[in-house]
Amino acid sequence: MSLLGRRRSTTRLAPELDDADLGKVRKRLIERGTSAGRSLVVAMIEQLLRDTGRDWDRRAHRMSVLAESTSPALQRSWAEEQPHDPDAQLLFAWGVMLRARYEEHPVAAETREALDACERATGARPEDPSPWVVRLGLLRLWRRPSTEVFPLWDEIVRRDPWHREAHFEMLGYLSPWECGSHAQTVEFLDRVRAGAAPTAPTAGLEIAALIDLYHGTVDQGGVEALTAIHLWSRPNAENALGRALADWPRPGHLTHAAAIADLNLLAYALVQAKRAAQAGEVFRAIGGMVTVYPWAMENGDPLQSFTNWQQRARS
Repeated sequence: MSLLGRRRSTTRLAPELDDADLGKVRKRLIERGTSAGRSLVVAMIEQLLRDTGRDWDRRAHRMSVLAESTSPALQRSWAEEQPHDPDAQLLFAWGVMLRARYEEHPVAAETREALDACERATGARPEDPSPWVVRLGLLRLWRRPSTEVFPLWDEIVRRDPWHREAHFEMLGYLSPWECGSHAQTVEFLDRVRAGAAPTAPTAGLEIAALIDLYHGTVDQGGVEALTAIHLWSRPNAENALGRALADWPRPGHLTHAAAIADLNLLAYALVQAKRAAQAGEVFRAIGGMVTVYPWAMENGDPLQSFTNWQQRARS
């Protein structure tokens, strides 16, 4: 899909990003829910995912948005009625994973059900990396050891070497805030940078890592928090921002499903690095389509944060 095919004058949260077909289905799900009839809702979801074919990058993006936009009851009932349908199983498992991220303690029984659903999805469509990605996400939430996580990673990259969601999950897992260290994070980023094309779906990974390092350092408090701003002036940060700023805003440069999400990452990183004036071109490329992450990290209100920084960039 064209990254800059349509300019939007209004600023809005847009989980679907520039996926117009996904946006239409999501709007109907949000506005009408199951009042439209469960069979009709399921039919819309089935058609949308069927149209995605074997585009694993877009399929993962659509599945993630659908998992946020449908009720747990619908996800469960569809999965129970269609035990051999990989999309029904995956939607249920993805929904469990997303909800568990906001729980202080994930529910063990639900996690087991989701893992079983992933296994059924894999059996029905072995070539799809997404069930393995959800397994990885669930084990990450439980802080499981690397001996359990890394075999899942191997299964994913064998099917899709540059799966965006999988790389973001692994980035979190390897961070010092979870089960890894700064050294492991750097090694992981170096491997991705060396192997992936600059326009691969993993394009935003390094910027996301910088943002997470900055906020992780601020959250420590004390001297670390006071000096966190200097992380943005390190050579690795300046080089990463410079490379992205040179190319990403150009029409047609980034074409993966979450390209606009990566532009949101870049704009946020630039303003945190006190380079708001340089962020103007990136804000224009975003076209008003705002993502919760990372803008909500500043004050909890992503639209307000985005709008405030966009206005500063314009001035």
